[in-house]
Amino acid sequence: MGKLKILSVDDSKSIHAFLRDCLSQTTYSLECVFDGEEAILKIKENPNSFDLILLDWEMPIKDGPSTLQELRGMGIKIPIVMLTSKNDPEDILQMIQAGVSEYMMKPFTADILIEKIQQVLSE
Repeated sequence: MGKLKILSVDDSKSIHAFLRDCLSQTTYSLECVFDGEEAILKIKENPNSFDLILLDWEMPIKDGPSTLQELRGMGIKIPIVMLTSKNDPEDILQMIQAGVSEYMMKPFTADILIEKIQQVLSE
């Protein structure tokens, strides 16, 4: 089956480094981009290149909600996990209604991350 490919969309280099560290002992491969615009271009190039997207909410250029909306509007069915420090129940509900598969609060541990990824990919 090969490695499952995950796209991390986050404007923080430290988050990318943390995710790489979390996933280093797993069968997942991680590719990182710094904003929604980059993510959309990457997915347009090859719509089937990723098994999962980890999407930050607050980013310059194109934020998480806009990116999510555009990807879903393009018919992209890849599971998307929103990673954010926003914990307002209304925000969470809004993103779930917009089509995120799961919602994770920052900060989180490697165990929680891997558990969420496995949960979403098995659905």
